[in-house]
Amino acid sequence: MINFGNNKKKQEEEEKARAEIEAQKEQMSKAMREMSDQVAAKAKEVAELEKKLEAARKDAEKVDVANKAVADAQAKMRQMQADLNKAQQEANKAKAAATAAATSTASAASQAVAEGSRVVLGGAPKPAVLAVGVTAWVQKAGGKNLRLRDKPGLNSNAFDGLAPGTQMTLLEGPTQLDGYPWWRIRAADGREGWVAGSELVLQPE
Repeated sequence: MINFGNNKKKQEEEEKARAEIEAQKEQMSKAMREMSDQVAAKAKEVAELEKKLEAARKDAEKVDVANKAVADAQAKMRQMQADLNKAQQEANKAKAAATAAATSTASAASQAVAEGSRVVLGGAPKPAVLAVGVTAWVQKAGGKNLRLRDKPGLNSNAFDGLAPGTQMTLLEGPTQLDGYPWWRIRAADGREGWVAGSELVLQPE
């Protein structure tokens, strides 16, 4: 009888121990499931953040492209405005030269009629200064050819020379550079280019 009681008690203790072990296993399993769920949730959050970061990066690239396009457009507008201002200046110079020539011609004609003398007009009087549309000549003083360049400035390409006394028409200018007034000209033989205005005279020598 004593042994039987001890065996029963031992059996109960074993069952209780097994129950506790099963309970611990269940708790561990539950904890692992919860951890797994948390890891999955964190992974999902990370994936969402990566998507947002990628979208933000693409938006930033679009902004950079848009800013560059705006900067390019502004640069082109500034260049167009500069070209327009230059064209307006040239037009104003040509208009002033034409007005001065017309005024001089009218004045000369009126004076000739008033004096009652026979006057033969050979065209408008020679202007006193270089201007667009005026005829000029390479001065003979010094006896050197005047360099014909592809653009204004002493560092430009001198591709030809105009002999002293060469006649030309002023097409554009003056452009101040390297201490000289530069004029774009067309020589009587059709050659065109830029020359230093300091070497030009308004009357053939």
